[in-house]
Amino acid sequence: MQQMTFMECVKCAWKSAGEALTRMPALVLGTFVAYAVLGWLGLAGRPVPGEGEMPSAGLVLAANLASILNALVYIWFTLKIYRFVLLEERTTPLMAAGAKPLARIVGLGLVMMLALVGIAAALWLVLRPRHEGGVAFLSLIVGVIWVFIGVRLSLLYPSLAIGGRFALGAAWRDSRGHFWSLLGVSCVAALPLLVCGVLALLGLGIAGVTPETVQTPAWFTALAIGQSVVNIAFAMLTSTALAWLYRRYANELASGGDAQTARSL
Repeated sequence: MQQMTFMECVKCAWKSAGEALTRMPALVLGTFVAYAVLGWLGLAGRPVPGEGEMPSAGLVLAANLASILNALVYIWFTLKIYRFVLLEERTTPLMAAGAKPLARIVGLGLVMMLALVGIAAALWLVLRPRHEGGVAFLSLIVGVIWVFIGVRLSLLYPSLAIGGRFALGAAWRDSRGHFWSLLGVSCVAALPLLVCGVLALLGLGIAGVTPETVQTPAWFTALAIGQSVVNIAFAMLTSTALAWLYRRYANELASGGDAQTARSL
């Protein structure tokens, strides 16, 4: 583990994000283009708010496929950022270690999704909400549990990216007592982006731009470019933050050990 304070971790994340941008410009640019194209397809396949017309079946299918590919591009890009910070790996190889790290991170995401569904189903059976307030309360509980589990297991993402094993127990133990630091560093690292996003939304609102007014190819292009910039910036800031948090807290994960796998989470 590397000794560092909360703000040192945040500043290192900002610095690493800038270095990733300047040292891997082709990777960032390629990801930007992929995001923009997939984002355009995703926007074009959405129904127009307040209108009965639906996009064509082809556009809807393309939008759904674009959403899946967008998620895969995001995972791949964050993997490259993790490896840049922790291994000083540059643009090549594009697919590290025969895509095993990517497959493991995707697998972790699927496990998390299944866990979310299982938790929601179990709470629904126990609480059986019958009114909107009950449903909202149930959603809040599920969201809190989901965030807690996600943060506690978050160190596993950079670990898998650099070739670590699927050690849920090790990630849980390494994050014990560090929940607020793990959550806080990532949030503070992304805070400048959040402020810019809020200002942009306020500007669009003041200008009278609504979802109903952006259903044109030109608007789709502008929104797709904007979303691409935001996605890349968010991925870089949060991934570099998590990579430095891995350096700060990973002990059992960093040693490659899950010697205590018999212990429960």
